[in-house]
Amino acid sequence: MLKRFVLAFLAFIGLIVPAALLLALLAAPASPAPLERPGCEQTLAGSIAKVTAMQARVQSLSAAPGPAICKATRLYFLEVVKARAVTALCKNGPDRERELGRLDADVAHINEAIAARCS
Repeated sequence: MLKRFVLAFLAFIGLIVPAALLLALLAAPASPAPLERPGCEQTLAGSIAKVTAMQARVQSLSAAPGPAICKATRLYFLEVVKARAVTALCKNGPDRERELGRLDADVAHINEAIAARCS
């Protein structure tokens, strides 16, 4: 009787364990979630703040011709390029693509402004 019980128990375990593993594999996500990079939130906020500050500086100097506006515009260009790099590293999904497109347009616009104002 004990032998029969042990055989039935092993058969039961032999059916349950593979089925449980199969269900666990089916329930697991197909790909891991994107990793959050440490410090991205602060880096993004800092780069956006720098871009905003440089944009305000360029706008305040826009009436003043000469090397001051050229220097400020070049620094603004540099900050936007840095912000684009941080965005490319830290964001994901459709928000990332939208933000990168906006920053690419800003880079092109600032580059045209540098070409028009500065020699």
